[in-house]
Amino acid sequence: MAARRALGRAHRAAAPASLRVLESLFGLFDNRVLGLLVELDVPEFLDRPRTTGELAVKTGTSAEGLERLLRYAAGRGFLECDRRGRWRANDVTAVLRRDHVNSWRGWVQFAASDWFWDAWRHADAAVRGERSGLEAATGHAFFDFVNRVRPEAGEVFNQAMAAGATVQALALSEGLDWSGVGTVCDVGGGTGAALEYLLGRQPVLHGVLFDLPEVMATARPALTRGPLGERCRLESGSFFERVPAGADRYLLLAIVHDWDDTEAVALLTRVRDALGPTTRAVVVENVLPDRPRDDFVQASDLLMCVLATGRERTASQFDQLFLHSGLVVESRVPLVTGFTAFVLAAASG
Repeated sequence: MAARRALGRAHRAAAPASLRVLESLFGLFDNRVLGLLVELDVPEFLDRPRTTGELAVKTGTSAEGLERLLRYAAGRGFLECDRRGRWRANDVTAVLRRDHVNSWRGWVQFAASDWFWDAWRHADAAVRGERSGLEAATGHAFFDFVNRVRPEAGEVFNQAMAAGATVQALALSEGLDWSGVGTVCDVGGGTGAALEYLLGRQPVLHGVLFDLPEVMATARPALTRGPLGERCRLESGSFFERVPAGADRYLLLAIVHDWDDTEAVALLTRVRDALGPTTRAVVVENVLPDRPRDDFVQASDLLMCVLATGRERTASQFDQLFLHSGLVVESRVPLVTGFTAFVLAAASG
């Protein structure tokens, strides 16, 4: 990531300011093009190289218009064009397929949706400190909107979160010591993608998936039946009110950044209340650098500002949150995803 940032700085420095402005403005094209590729099911049809005409028939589009879309997509690296002028899949196209082992199709549907764009069109409300861009656009706070107002929005949001959670679970399975952990509770675990992966990798581990009732209703089938279902319990509720007791380890995977400081302390305090002398909480977050830089966490911080009430935080800001929640940091484990796992214990007294 550091190397990519350095190359990015060099790339920007090689162009005059006017071109950098245009390139930045045109960046929104990538969002819509990825959205169209998924809407038209282009990744599904690229099971083999196909001509524009073949894809136009399958997608019900104009061959001329589709050609122009695909040329842009190939130029941006979303797919490839072979020497015969046929379109074929690459690694980006592959992760947009429904049958990919960890499909990121949900992320595209989430970030290319009409309501997501509406939130950004109302980003000025967030900058003025009035309310989030989404609330200004829809009249609803983020989690009310995706869980109750627009269930289809909640479905793609959960799919997007599942993709990220699976990657974090892979990193955690290798980055943390799981010996002596009998039961892990995934707090705000969504549909259970991370827990499914961890239980699959740790054959003696038991799990508790904890989230809102409407989210638990869509929990992954593998956690409700079969071998993993025998080792997993689903509980529903609000983590602002309680967190299930009795687990050896509590996971919060990119949950804290969804909330402002007051709400984050309330959540973490409920987690602290569930901890025993030997149990630990693991908070996984992307730590904001002290100085601005072109990085995913910087973009995520602005996204939190526009969509919800949350924020990304620096290491010292996390320390303050944990302090006010009655938690102490035992260790900080850097993960291969670039995120940090804060291993926390309840403060004595």
